[in-house]
Amino acid sequence: MIMVILFFMFILFYELNYLRKKNRKKRTYWIVLIVMSVSFLYCLSAVVMKDFPSPNSLIQFLFKPLQDRIIG
Repeated sequence: MIMVILFFMFILFYELNYLRKKNRKKRTYWIVLIVMSVSFLYCLSAVVMKDFPSPNSLIQFLFKPLQDRIIG
């Protein structure tokens, strides 16, 4: 769990440094922070709750009909 937190902190500081160097708008900061926080919350919930649903099931549900049409 500590490794997940440290990993996300490293990515967050890297992203903020990049945004600061490139003089990005305030909106871009918000987008990056929202995406980072959603990803962080999903990772934490996956670690805490072992029976948390996998995104693979959702992806298979959405793209299985398309895959079946392509394969024939």
